[in-house]
Order: sequence, then structure tokens, then C-alpha cells
Amino acid sequence: MTFEEIVRNEIVEVNKALEEFLDTKINRAKKLYPLHIQYYTNLKEYLMRGGKRFRPISIVIACRAAGGKVDSKSLYKASCSIEILHNASLLHDDLIDHDDTRRGGPTFHALYRDLYKSDVSQDSEKASHFGMTAAILGGDSLINMGGMAIIEAHLEPDIGIHCLDYYHKGFEEIIEGVFLEMNMVNNENTTSEMYMEMIRLKTAALLEKSLLMGGAMARATESQMKALSEYGIKVGQAFQMQDDILGSFGDEMVTGKAADGDIKEGKKTMLLLEALRLCTPAQKEILEKYLGNDKLTPSEVEKVRDVFRDSGALDSVHKLMAESLSAGQNALDEAEPPLDEKYKQFMLDLSNFLVKRDY
Repeated sequence: MTFEEIVRNEIVEVNKALEEFLDTKINRAKKLYPLHIQYYTNLKEYLMRGGKRFRPISIVIACRAAGGKVDSKSLYKASCSIEILHNASLLHDDLIDHDDTRRGGPTFHALYRDLYKSDVSQDSEKASHFGMTAAILGGDSLINMGGMAIIEAHLEPDIGIHCLDYYHKGFEEIIEGVFLEMNMVNNENTTSEMYMEMIRLKTAALLEKSLLMGGAMARATESQMKALSEYGIKVGQAFQMQDDILGSFGDEMVTGKAADGDIKEGKKTMLLLEALRLCTPAQKEILEKYLGNDKLTPSEVEKVRDVFRDSGALDSVHKLMAESLSAGQNALDEAEPPLDEKYKQFMLDLSNFLVKRDY
């Protein structure tokens, strides 16, 4: 099978496990009130709208690459955990960023804000507070459900404990990464090293922990776990740098995201940090004039993009991204005993897809 065929098949299996798990929560809610049934149904709908599912797939592939023989049903149920945690972080991110849409549908706070307006009152302030409260609870529910997915997978006790440990460490690192990012926005002394640590925590951590969970289920050697960890961190960081590029240069029809949001926000991406390092005084004046202004016109946004291009920042980030990708891929060769060649090749293909994607 080709890489694309394997991914399609794995997404089917992951989605099947996710649906089965989420349906148990909806059925349990039937013992409560109709509003609870709707709440869990809405959480399921949020998760099932789409997504690349590369984190749960990485759990499955890492387990098989290290020679794991875990029962398929248990493996896929446990793999749901990180996908659920990832979506919990997105649900809270939507609230933090005041976004009203996600993957073609309403964000959780927007959904409940609008339900309040239609069912209770048109009072915008009260409706917004109701939506915010629902989103906080929704994200919290998902975080809890992710841990429950590991417990309900009925793994061997010591393996289950290792997986829960990786799950909670991943959760902890996401919070630390987001907190660092929000403080970097107004920090004039933000460095590229600080940025790389931020994306290690915010983005790469969940990929790394996915791979380590898969390795733990296979009882991988210390050498194999080290290789999986290094691959996850380096590929995860390269993935985020590509995300940054798409955030300013992506095709909105393909990405589904605005290609001017990072510029209007003045977000401290590697693209911006490299531009500040490489730009001329005149180019710096343009950045200082336009960055962080949410009222920018398309032509003003384009002036910032021109600085990113002409200063050499865009080329520099492409180079840094390629170096990080290469380091992650090369780490897999260090595993002893060697990882299964078929699954190792899939991991190489997956890393190329994640970093070279256009959405």
C-alpha cells in the first residue's frame, strides 16, 4: 500500500475507535438530563469534524515499529487519548483566540453563546459568558475523557501507568508552551531559542508523547524510545515552522485559515524573529509600523510579506525547518534494535508530509 492508502485506512480505524468511545459517554449521559446528552453529542461532533489524526496514528505506528503485539481494539482505544487531548487544547484555544469557527463549524463557545441567545435571552454579555463557561467545561471534559480512554483500553497495568504518565506530561507541556507564547507577544527580547522551546512544548510535545506511548505499549528499548522522542520533537518543531509559514503565505482556500492573522496579531513566529534579525533599517520600520494592527488592509499585509521575503527570513525558516526535519528523520537510524523497516518508512513519509504540506 502507498503512504496515502495507509493513512486513509488508519484514519478509518481511529475514527471508528473515537466514535465508539464517545458514544459510550453519550449513552452514559442518558441517565442524567437531555442537556447532558446534547452536551456530549456536541463534543463528539466537534471531534469528528475532521483533522489529520496523525497523533493517534503515530501511537499505532510507533507500537508496531518497535515490535508491539498489543490487541488491536486496546491499541486504537488508547490512541484516541492524545487526539482527544489535542482537541481539548483546540477547544480552549478557540476561546482564548475569540474564534467563532473551526473546521467549517461553530466553535464550542460560539455554539453555546448562540444557543443561549436563541433559547434564553438576547443579552450579548450574558450569552458570551454562558458560551465561555461551556467551552471551559467542554475542554475540561475532553481532558478527562482522554485519560479515561487509556484506562478503558485495559492495557497491562505497568504499560497503562506509563501511558497515563506520558499523557499528563504532554498536557502539562501544552499549558507551559501556550503560557510562554502569550508572554512572548509583548516581550521585545524574545529569541529564536525561546521560540524553539515554546514550540517544543506547545506543538512537538504531543507528537513526542504519542510516539512514546506507542513505544511503551511495545515495551521498546531505551534506545528505541530515545530515537522516537528525538524524532517527535524535531519533526514537531519543523511542523510548527511550516504552520507559521502557512499562517502568512498559505492559500486560505486550501488551509481554511486566514493568511493575515499572524501578521495582524504581531505573533512571534520564527518568520518574524528571522525577519527582525535579517532586515534593513527601512524594512524594520515597515514591520514596526504594520505588525500587530488588526485593521491592516490587504496591501499593507503584503508589505509585511515582502519584508519576510526580501530580508531572507522566509528562505532562512525553510532552511531551519529542513534541518530540523532531517535531524528527526536521522534519529530513527539510532534505534537499537532497529525499528521495523516498513513502519520506519511510514514515519519518514509521515514527517515529509507534515512538513511539506500546504494545509
